[in-house]
Amino acid sequence: MRSLICLLLLGTLALCCNAPALAQDHAPIRALSKADDARWISTVRTHRTQDGSTVAEVVAYVERMRPRRFKAGSFEVGYNGATGMAESVAIGYWLGARRAPGDSYVDLGYEMTPAGAIRPVAVDEVMTTALEDGRQAFLRAVDEAYRRDCHPDPRDPPDC
Repeated sequence: MRSLICLLLLGTLALCCNAPALAQDHAPIRALSKADDARWISTVRTHRTQDGSTVAEVVAYVERMRPRRFKAGSFEVGYNGATGMAESVAIGYWLGARRAPGDSYVDLGYEMTPAGAIRPVAVDEVMTTALEDGRQAFLRAVDEAYRRDCHPDPRDPPDC
């Protein structure tokens, strides 16, 4: 997922900055219609996790339980930089209290079929797998990610 987002960002940067050298290796983005974009995002937001909650409910729950450790961002359709085709819905988020716009994490989201259905989650997608398992599993995953990334040494102040 991170490599997908990196390709997306590189493709967007190349297109936005009018950098022909960077854009040569990337296809033009073939944006979904507004209706299809909204449908893909709705499909992910309303997707039921293992505990019966929707993805949106799980994310909101963890945000309420850990307001200083977790902040959800937007749900956005992700495009493949090589093909220009829509292929995922990413959920941006922040860990910790420092929440600069460009510092959001991008390892949470769902790969989609061309028709807009959710693909099975790969086992190596740690955060998405925890989200799929429901509220408590995602809360534990956020706590672990916070400890690892923001507060590895409890004797020191948090890094993020």
